[in-house]
Amino acid sequence: MQHSNQGVIAHRFGPPPEVLQVESLAPAELERGAAAVRMIASPINPSDLIPVSGAYPSRTTLPFIPGFEGVGTVETVHSDNDPALLGQRVLPIGAAGGWQSVKPCSLVWCIPVPDDISDTDAATAYINPLTAIRMIDLHASSPGIHTAVVNAAGSAIARTLGHLLTQRGTRTIGLMRHPRKEEASSCWAHVIDTSTDSWREELHAFTGTGSLDLAFDCVGGGEGIDLAQSLRRGGTFVHYGLLSGQPLSPKLRQDRPDLNIHYFRLREWVHSAKRAQLVSAFTQVFNLVREGVIRTRIQEELPLGDIAEGLALSLSQGSQGKVLLRP
Repeated sequence: MQHSNQGVIAHRFGPPPEVLQVESLAPAELERGAAAVRMIASPINPSDLIPVSGAYPSRTTLPFIPGFEGVGTVETVHSDNDPALLGQRVLPIGAAGGWQSVKPCSLVWCIPVPDDISDTDAATAYINPLTAIRMIDLHASSPGIHTAVVNAAGSAIARTLGHLLTQRGTRTIGLMRHPRKEEASSCWAHVIDTSTDSWREELHAFTGTGSLDLAFDCVGGGEGIDLAQSLRRGGTFVHYGLLSGQPLSPKLRQDRPDLNIHYFRLREWVHSAKRAQLVSAFTQVFNLVREGVIRTRIQEELPLGDIAEGLALSLSQGSQGKVLLRP
């Protein structure tokens, strides 16, 4: 069966607003064990735009269709597969390509979505929630973790980290630029404005000397280094993102050899995990969605043709939530 398809595509690396464009795409021929997933919604994430910019040219093939996350409906399966899968909502993970009408995806990578999970919640149930859950399981389960700090605390993933840490009884501080009053929510014991020069002193004053056990950094650069330096001796520093565009200095390990420094990459775990592990992890995510622990703010829903507007909203300072593309 042939599928009409439209997608957002980059034929060269560069600034996403300059190189991404909407095109009609040739229908994909399904391989054995694959499905054609009619996309319902796919968010714009930083992890979608970084490859477009050319940050990873050795592992990004052009032309490139972004979209690592999203939800869709199985529209067609290869003739060798069970037709009972038709019409099932799934998360087609494992590769980019969500910013198109119909995404071909191996059935191994199609994660079923429970009926009581909305399209919006399902579309954002992968990258941030799974990253948060895995990092908490790996690095926050020690009985010696009493106080933690999370930067970029206004982001969806930071709020999830804050809720999960607070659930465990960990006193958690959120760092963000120009926090709004509503950010002082139940998931943060204290919120510190990193746009001020005194944020390091405020963090030190709030936590006390030698009592900050764990830090989650998705900013990198100087702020990431300062965050690591604020940890107690033998503390744990988890780096999982680069919102500043600046890497951590390699001198960090030399300056603080006592720290437990970890770099978390969701892709590495997803591609090494067994399917049963993935299904179990997503079951945990869906339960947290039901409990209201995982909540992703959506500021706008747009058709693929409005990708320029979507990028402008996503890249603007003070973004109020995710932009969902509705193919």
